[in-house]
Amino acid sequence: MKVLVADDSPVVRAAVTNLLTEAGFEVVTAEDGIDAIQKFYAELPDLVLLDIKMPRMSGYVACRLIKEDYEVAHTPVLILTALDSAEDRYWSEKSGADGYLTKESLTKDLVGVISSARATRALSELTRTDMAPKQLDNLEVLGRVAELLDRKLFDATVVNEIITMATRPGDLAGTLDEMLGILRRFVAYDIAAIALINERKMAVHFDHPVSRADLEEFRRLAVGHLQQMSGVVLGPEDIKLWLEKRPSFSEHDPIEGWPSFFAMALRSRGEVFGILAVASHRPGIYTPQVARTLRMVEFPIAAVVDAASHHQRLLEQEARLSLSSLYGDPEI
Repeated sequence: MKVLVADDSPVVRAAVTNLLTEAGFEVVTAEDGIDAIQKFYAELPDLVLLDIKMPRMSGYVACRLIKEDYEVAHTPVLILTALDSAEDRYWSEKSGADGYLTKESLTKDLVGVISSARATRALSELTRTDMAPKQLDNLEVLGRVAELLDRKLFDATVVNEIITMATRPGDLAGTLDEMLGILRRFVAYDIAAIALINERKMAVHFDHPVSRADLEEFRRLAVGHLQQMSGVVLGPEDIKLWLEKRPSFSEHDPIEGWPSFFAMALRSRGEVFGILAVASHRPGIYTPQVARTLRMVEFPIAAVVDAASHHQRLLEQEARLSLSSLYGDPEI
């Protein structure tokens, strides 16, 4: 097993190298964050130990660069620091690190934490794809940092646009249609939908005309995923289509299934209350990078949809109470 150790202190590098070598590990060392990224792609280690405070690039940024690359994100990364502060633990988690070690605990915990991190990541090893080593110069590493910053700005912009919807009052159907319209700006699809369990409805948004058979196949796939994710027994006939605008259906023969389909659960208070699904007739467009983008907006979408659903239920309850007060209801 090969371990990359990145620390600007020669003393720490030597100490950690000795510990790991005695335990049977192969060790590669780096002196700073940029050197760590270059050694990582050149050596493709099985695990990475990163110091936080290093010249040229911090351990946090180096960790993010590794974890944002879906080809190598399965590699366990442990953050190594001299301090045991809440801030360090928080940023280690937000950087995507798989664990956290203080330098004071190295002698007694290091090998055990490495073994635990490798065991936790063992399942993802089964589905990973092998990649060839790469030689990155300084400019290429900094270019990856610039891409990371640009992507984070994009993520923040999208999340902010979705959350802003919560400040605008509107009915549930209109909110769902607007949400799917926003989604189209950064995810390509022919058809997208949000299906809700309590309402037993599925709001559908079309970007291209599809046949009626294609629509029914999409509903079958979406409801199947909804049942699997929520544990609620449902059939396609149990979820009614909720169309904000009348669609124009294609007269072409339906395509056999949907070559590209992606679905994710929408959760509130730990429970699945709905599902977001997208599909396209173009094969292979929902790459791991697209999936990462959709996962990034999972929480804000769920929060806005849940709030709109709750608001709709309150309006319906208020309407029933108003009718009861007008016409009388012996049960009230």
